[in-house]
Amino acid sequence: MTRNPSNGAPVSRRSLLRLGATAGLLLPSAGGMTLMLSGCGSDDDQVNADGSLSGSYMTASGMTLSFVETMVAKERGFFAEHGLNLDIKGGQGTATAIQAVLGGSADLTRANGINAIIAVANEDAPFVSIASVRQKSQFEVVSLPDDPIRNPAQLAGRTCGIVSTGGATENLLDVMLINAGIDPKSVKRPVTGVGTAAYELARRGEVDAWVCVNTDRATIQKEIGEVVFFSTDEYAPMPSDSYNTSLKMVESDSDMPVRFLAGVLKAIDYASKEENWGQVIDDLRKYNPEADPEQARAELPLLVESWLAAGPENALQMNEQTWLSGQESLVKAKLVNSAAPIEKLIYPDYLARAREL
Repeated sequence: MTRNPSNGAPVSRRSLLRLGATAGLLLPSAGGMTLMLSGCGSDDDQVNADGSLSGSYMTASGMTLSFVETMVAKERGFFAEHGLNLDIKGGQGTATAIQAVLGGSADLTRANGINAIIAVANEDAPFVSIASVRQKSQFEVVSLPDDPIRNPAQLAGRTCGIVSTGGATENLLDVMLINAGIDPKSVKRPVTGVGTAAYELARRGEVDAWVCVNTDRATIQKEIGEVVFFSTDEYAPMPSDSYNTSLKMVESDSDMPVRFLAGVLKAIDYASKEENWGQVIDDLRKYNPEADPEQARAELPLLVESWLAAGPENALQMNEQTWLSGQESLVKAKLVNSAAPIEKLIYPDYLARAREL
């Protein structure tokens, strides 16, 4: 139990979270810009005639395979089983999704652990992570086999592509370099984006390596050519993608997030079984008709692996030590000004209750 520094009285988890509430704040976006965020919208449950609750969830970026577990939960009726009518919206970047939750236009979203920590620790954002979707990093450092980069130290004085300026991949690159004793300024970092374009840039000698999602690396290996790669977890362990909500939601006593997580748990169990992948892809294509079925099937094993990396019984768990050590690395890299209490970063109560349903 934390103590109130003013009077020594005990402070509950919710009370400590409440201390972070602000009427407006500046939140850094992935592109290095800042956004003014207003206070959250209404926290009243939207109760339907049948007794179910309505809620909204915004993805971090579009309607891609990465977010398919929520699509499966809705289309297979797992949310409905728990009395939740969920509206799923495609986001346009992590900063926009966080803004939507803090502004009240979405109840839940998803953000990389780095973005969540920076928002809370640097800006005192009333924003809290409630479950970890991925139990391992989706990011890898990739290079060509004729000039392989096998660890961050080998990047000194060289060029490493990143997905976006100021985003999670650049932050991870800085942390890995600092942990390896390398000056981050010694490494050039052009934006190589997502997809397979970075491979061609490497072939032309424009980058020595690049940071990308593991599904892009798998596509390159399958369709273009061999590469050498290592996970960012090896040199910069961080909490990966997490579900998030606002402090106002926590204070409201709504169990809507509990119902959401209960539905997602069932969806992950269902979508992790290969015999269901045809239906999973059909559910994805309902939200994204342009999704390539063959590519989705090729990428699903990596997605399932990230969901279940801590074991099927630990799906959605939040590892407190990973959040603490990850934040320490961000402080060391001067990406976070000072560490926030763990109670302001994560709120595991919803997941504990969801497992009981």
